Amino acid sequence: MAATPGANVLRTLEGLRALGRPVGLAELAQQLLALDTPVSPAIARRVVAAALGFPEKALSDPLEPGLLRSGEEARVESVPLERADLHVVDLETTGLSTDDCSIIEIGAVRISGLECVDSFETLVKPRELLPRRITDITGIDDAMLADAPSAAAALPMFRDWLERHPGAPFVAHNASFDSRFVECAFETLGVAPYRTPVLCTVRLARRLIPHLGRFNLDHVCAHFGIRNRARHRAMGDASATAMALIEMLQIALASGKTRTLGDLLDLQARPTRRRP
Repeated sequence: MAATPGANVLRTLEGLRALGRPVGLAELAQQLLALDTPVSPAIARRVVAAALGFPEKALSDPLEPGLLRSGEEARVESVPLERADLHVVDLETTGLSTDDCSIIEIGAVRISGLECVDSFETLVKPRELLPRRITDITGIDDAMLADAPSAAAALPMFRDWLERHPGAPFVAHNASFDSRFVECAFETLGVAPYRTPVLCTVRLARRLIPHLGRFNLDHVCAHFGIRNRARHRAMGDASATAMALIEMLQIALASGKTRTLGDLLDLQARPTRRRP
């Protein structure tokens, strides 16, 4: 999810940055444009400058890893972890596919200064009746959703809540699932996208507490002694994830190597060691 450039550009930059080596402008432009053949030096410089939001003359060739951030990314990622705003989100849905499944509940917690300071919560009335298996897992049933706002009403409210602290990273456990559902829902409804860096607490846990072995939300919370008072409900899982994230941020800060949001994003991009 980041304000210009688009999410695909940000993923490309993150992947190249994780290599930890200088990247030539031609190589970077080729990947940004998803081309099989190289581009000319002049076009490469123009494409990279536009993606990063830098003047063409300011670009060295090759670029150092630390420069593979757009202007907006650089602003957000320079924020110290102790002062960072983060939006921790959890969704309940009617299934796993964004093509034919709907969001039925949104829970979100804003972390600021390593504390939970605000929250957003709503049920969302889907277009279809709930599958029985979803009711069995979540406890949410059609009667509970009868008077809930529709997606057309709930999603703009959620977007407005996020926008109170623009640029705050979107955080979730298995973040690709939640961020993809939110992005698709916004697009379907014509709601302005909320583009920002995405942090996954599963990926962070694998790097910060690798000895845990299993990284589902239950195991991560048990490790930190966190009690989830409403498992498989959006606010219960979002709150538990937020508390686990704060614990992991403390570990990251204690290492002395992770001081900013940019450092944290770089940390989650690093490959993990395979278990023997």
